[in-house]
Amino acid sequence: MYIALCDDEKGALLMLQDIVRSFCNARWLDAGIDLFPSGEDFLLSSRKYDVVFMDIYLPGINGLDAVGQYRRRGQIVFTTISEDHAVKAFGLNATHYLVKPLTVEAVTEAMERCLVRLGKVLEKTIMVKTNQRTVSVQMKQIQFIEVFNKRCLIHTEKNEFRTYTSLDALFEQLDDSFLRLQRMYVVNINFL
Repeated sequence: MYIALCDDEKGALLMLQDIVRSFCNARWLDAGIDLFPSGEDFLLSSRKYDVVFMDIYLPGINGLDAVGQYRRRGQIVFTTISEDHAVKAFGLNATHYLVKPLTVEAVTEAMERCLVRLGKVLEKTIMVKTNQRTVSVQMKQIQFIEVFNKRCLIHTEKNEFRTYTSLDALFEQLDDSFLRLQRMYVVNINFL
């Protein structure tokens, strides 16, 4: 899968790259991510992208015009500081329209919508806030969750995630493959 990110603000571009890369890594998606500082640079690429994140306000050709000229259609997500162009964006068959500043949750929602439209199977996940970042954890990987020293420890087949999110809040995100045992544990019945 190939993803293009186009934004003239380097900091915003790198932040978006980090979010998209984390999303892909959490879902074990093999993705090539290309960065473009302008619409012209994007249009010069010969690659067909599955997902394109396009800023609207760009120097030279704006994002709307760049997408209008892009012939190798993929899923388009517009990013901008204004809601003023939403109608035109969806007229270009945009998958999503995000208003800056971008959040992990908003980009995750956009990526999930793109994957659905691309026919990719989505694994059920939960969003977990750790000390360093917010990560998406596949439910099928979770063996059990326990409370230890006022933190929840989410045990997966390969990792352990620590969060201050309450066990109640985590349990609400889970499907019916999970059982709550006492006040301190949630277990995945598929691992019993």
